[in-house]
Amino acid sequence: MDAMKWAAQWMGKHKWRLVLSIILNIVGVVLMTYEPYVFKDIVDEVLMPMRFELLVPMLLKALVIGVMFVTTRYFCNILAEQAAQEAVRNLKSALFHKLMGQTSDFYRQNTGGDLINKCSGDVEMIAHFINWILPHSVECIFMLIFALTVFMSINWQYTLILLAITPFTAIVARKLSKTVRPAFRAAREQLSFLNTVVQENISGNRVVKAFVREDYEMEKFQKENQKYKELNVHATLLWLRYGPIIQSISSLLTVVNLTVGGILVASGKITLGELTLFLSLAWALNEPMDMMGTIVNNLQRFYASVEKVRDLYYSNVKIKNPEKDLSPETVTGAIEFQDVSLRYGKTEVLKNVNLQIKPGETVGIMGPTGSGKTTLINLISRFVDVTSGRVLIDGVDVRNYNLQKLRGSIGMTMQDVFLFSDTLESNIAYGVPDAPMEVIEQAAKAADVASFVKDMAEGYDTIIGERGTGLSGGQKQRISLARALAVDAPILILDDTTSAVDMETEQYIQEQLRQLPTKATTIIIAQRVSSVMHADKILILEDGRITEEGTHRELMQNHKGYYYKTCMLQNGLEEKGGEE
Repeated sequence: MDAMKWAAQWMGKHKWRLVLSIILNIVGVVLMTYEPYVFKDIVDEVLMPMRFELLVPMLLKALVIGVMFVTTRYFCNILAEQAAQEAVRNLKSALFHKLMGQTSDFYRQNTGGDLINKCSGDVEMIAHFINWILPHSVECIFMLIFALTVFMSINWQYTLILLAITPFTAIVARKLSKTVRPAFRAAREQLSFLNTVVQENISGNRVVKAFVREDYEMEKFQKENQKYKELNVHATLLWLRYGPIIQSISSLLTVVNLTVGGILVASGKITLGELTLFLSLAWALNEPMDMMGTIVNNLQRFYASVEKVRDLYYSNVKIKNPEKDLSPETVTGAIEFQDVSLRYGKTEVLKNVNLQIKPGETVGIMGPTGSGKTTLINLISRFVDVTSGRVLIDGVDVRNYNLQKLRGSIGMTMQDVFLFSDTLESNIAYGVPDAPMEVIEQAAKAADVASFVKDMAEGYDTIIGERGTGLSGGQKQRISLARALAVDAPILILDDTTSAVDMETEQYIQEQLRQLPTKATTIIIAQRVSSVMHADKILILEDGRITEEGTHRELMQNHKGYYYKTCMLQNGLEEKGGEE
């Protein structure tokens, strides 16, 4: 019941549609159980006494009942479907909102295929509960109640004989419920894993081809696909093991009905018309029994899906808006790290980092791979939160900022460039969708995007493939930079932005950045000395600590430092102790 209530809440104000659908369903059952009465009267009042003048009115009566039944069933199905689709819409929106608020930790712990399956297949199973499982369950219950009421009113002994068979169906159905639920959950989890394999191969298609691993990936897919098939077959076989038993009990009911009914007619206990009524309504006992196995089967699928969807919906969002928003009216871009440490599990990524960046200052950050450079800037945007210490912007802890205000004050390019399957213009204007064309062109010029847009037939209206398919690494980086510049934010973070462009293009971009009309506080993460050598301040991060800090000239005086050695290496010079 808890799972059912949870699913029903997503219908919102459209619950009345489901309620009305159920009412119409019950009306339809009443009409179905009443129609056999007409056939009873035809036998007892028309055929037996040979009063054929009553036949036409009774047949018309049966026709009207049939039309009313079809009409109620039509509107019943329409209303249930509308309620189900409203629940799907609301639930998918809530899950998407939940996903948008999650951190990178969450996505490391949950595969893309599993998340997609929860938001699609599992949600659709909840819709199936609303528009099929629940209405059919109600129909079976009331069908049984009305049929038994009719039977008891005619001959209670006959009814009790028929009822003696039904407990066996309930016992089998309960056993089926306990057996198949774990099997269906295992199948749903395997489907999520299978979706992940497909998604990874779509995203990493070029890597697969580059390393000639098509056969390996195909074999891996076939293995997981086979496992999914086996789990589904196992779950189906479990159901089929009990399904024939339920159907056999149902068939036995028909045999008992004919045998006992014939004896009662022969002994004069019931009329031939009443036997016709019993036989006509036998389906009202048979169908609930036949449907019970299918309903239990579908209910177990529903419960398994609800568990998975609820796991996602109630997953903890670690980065939240503060209860009290202390964001300043305007952000100037002063950034300060006070004894900042960050730990992932047992791994300490940042260790007591202290740093001050003035508004409008340009700071370069270098260091070995894995030293914590990207993690450092992720703290500024609150993609992660500090384990200890504070990160301040304009003197206010970033944890006291409204998230939209905080991130809206930062233009950012990321190490892993992601472009959307949309026009070039839309990708650049992603952070400012209402930006005029001159803003987009200005950002494109500064990022040297304009140099290759002119060669595209559709210009800024050119559709970029998913993740920038068809573009070079340098082109994607420049579009990412243009997207960050178009925001015109007081803080600009460039994470390895020009690693894929040539030196000439990099110098052009640096010159354009220096000529921007509004000077943003700029943080540049790079591996090339040429990317940071003109910065106001350069930081060297090693093993989560700032080991060097100063200008290019100052750091070159430390002949044993990381910066000096890197500079000499990249310029192809020996360490002579001089400055380059």
